[in-house]
Amino acid sequence: MRSSGAGLLNKTRPHSMSSRKIRNMSEKEVKKICSSVSLSTVKWKLANRQGKIILDFICGKVYSKDKDDQENSKTIDERFDEELHAKCQTLANILDKMSEAVAELEAVEDKAVGLEQLCDISASMNKSSNQSFNSSSSNNQNSSNYMNSSNYQNSSMNYMNSSNYQNSSMIELDKSVLLLSSDLTKWTQSILNCYKNQLKMNQIVTKNICHLRSREEALFHLSIWVVQPALDPQCLIAECAVEQTLKSCSE
Repeated sequence: MRSSGAGLLNKTRPHSMSSRKIRNMSEKEVKKICSSVSLSTVKWKLANRQGKIILDFICGKVYSKDKDDQENSKTIDERFDEELHAKCQTLANILDKMSEAVAELEAVEDKAVGLEQLCDISASMNKSSNQSFNSSSSNNQNSSNYMNSSNYQNSSMNYMNSSNYQNSSMIELDKSVLLLSSDLTKWTQSILNCYKNQLKMNQIVTKNICHLRSREEALFHLSIWVVQPALDPQCLIAECAVEQTLKSCSE
């Protein structure tokens, strides 16, 4: 009878080892995802600062405070036209960098969704394996003596108390930090949506900045680029959460 009980335990071990592999792989993927988000947002912020310098130049030259200077700007010499054209081209290149950053965030968001699905599959396998294990154990009355022994009870309690069983949708990071895979997806989606919206605003700014009627309109467009209203508090919270998670993975 003892060998029958041992056979039941052996059936659970390969699956437990598979779960540990998935957990370890998930932790590495979390670090990659958070690192990619961090790098993409840094790339965006750098481009945003560079764009502000260019926009300041355009606003200062095309929309001067002096009305006389504004009139003169309509008859700018050819040399200044070339300079302005070069600045506008630089601004367009900066906008391309921002588009690349958003494309990277889209790829990261896809990875986060895939990781969440992998964790859900792992959780489902753990649950089903545990249910099958309990069902087989309860029906096997011939092995009741072994099941009542201290060895079996200890192994069962260890399995039932494991993080894979109790926190089926969680990823365990270093120093016992637990992360819901769905949280990572929500953070990346929030960041992606906000940066997408801000990119659309920046595209409008780039398109219109040299064709506005007044300095006030130009400054309004400049403020949209600088303040980045689409990056709302929820986006900033999500970015902070990603950075903290990355630190937990790195420690």
